[in-house]
Formats: sequence, C-alpha cells, structure tokens
Amino acid sequence: MLRCLTAAFVAICASVATAAEADLVAYKCSVRGAETQDIIQPLIFIARDTVSDRVVVSDAMILAFNDGQPVEGRLVVDNASRTTFAWTVDVTLQVSPVRLRYRGTYVKSSGHFSILAEPSGYSNNFTKGGACQVDTLSR
Repeated sequence: MLRCLTAAFVAICASVATAAEADLVAYKCSVRGAETQDIIQPLIFIARDTVSDRVVVSDAMILAFNDGQPVEGRLVVDNASRTTFAWTVDVTLQVSPVRLRYRGTYVKSSGHFSILAEPSGYSNNFTKGGACQVDTLSR
C-alpha cells in the first residue's frame, strides 16, 4: 500500500506543477494513532503549487473512494506561522453516503500537523495530530 501511495504522490506532484517556473511544496504527513480503517488516515500527502495555490490531497481512503485519484483541495491560510488546507471526500460508510470535510494545518516552526474531519450531517468530529516532512521542488 505504501508503494501505491508513494506512486500516487509522485503523480500528484507532476499534475500540480503547471507553470514552468512553479515551485511545488510537497507535504508528507504522518498522523499519530491513526489506523488504516479510520476516517483520518495514518499517511496523508498534500501537494501545493505556490504560483497558482492549486492543492491536491491523497491518502489511502481518498484513493479507495475516489477511483484511485487524489482530490482537489484548497488553501485556507498561509502565513508566517502556519499553512492550512481544506478538502472534502465523498464516502459510503456502511450503506450511507457521507461527505467528509477535512481541515489540515501544518505549523511551520515545529513541523506539527493537526487534522480535523467532520462528517456532514453528524454532530461529531474527529481530530488527530502528527508531523509533516515538507519538501520544496522546483521545475
């Protein structure tokens, strides 16, 4: 599964960088205490084109419920202290379709990553924390 996710991440990086001079920031985020069957996955990849602010997100659940493709995300905040992304994933849990809204924040000074998942139509939410490895790639 890790090999499949890594290959998907490379494909994400290639698809996000659209301009020849664009910098691509790649976040490989490990989430503590997350299991593969959880709504919040243990490994999340986020890629951002810094010129267009295009964001693409992938994890094992996204690939499973989105025909093997990552999802488009959006940049919510990018300042000196943190970068926050948001994305949604449509899944079927048991027999009910559910839209999961995610918000992930990377703290630049510490490398800490926090993630919130909110299932639409339900009052509960899920949170976890971890850390990201961040790489800047230039084309």
